[in-house]
Amino acid sequence: TKEECAAREVVLHDHYTGSVEMEALTLIDMINQHIIPSVKAAEVGPLSDLEAAVATLKSAVAEIHAADGSYESAKLARVLRLETMIDIREVCDSAEEVVPAGLWTLATYKELLFLDTHVGPGLEEIYD
Repeated sequence: TKEECAAREVVLHDHYTGSVEMEALTLIDMINQHIIPSVKAAEVGPLSDLEAAVATLKSAVAEIHAADGSYESAKLARVLRLETMIDIREVCDSAEEVVPAGLWTLATYKELLFLDTHVGPGLEEIYD
């Protein structure tokens, strides 16, 4: 029915908005708990840009919560996820490029892509 379709639409918008909000809040935590401390410890990198990024993310999440309806919230979430967070990721990547590896507390792309070369003994050593 028409009512059921409208209800599904709201559910899908809210689901998308909630997923984007969780990603944004996770990014805020990663910046605050890892990237900013690493940049401060190294005394190099885009510290002010990272602090501004956190403020931008918090503002965007608040704007989503203040939106009038699920569709408006979903549109704002789309901008946050596909525009704002992409731009902020570039700032985070630029910090990773200049912070020495010993001070970077997050896994690097190399460590994630080649996980088997960065974790303890190899399988052949375990099963010997």
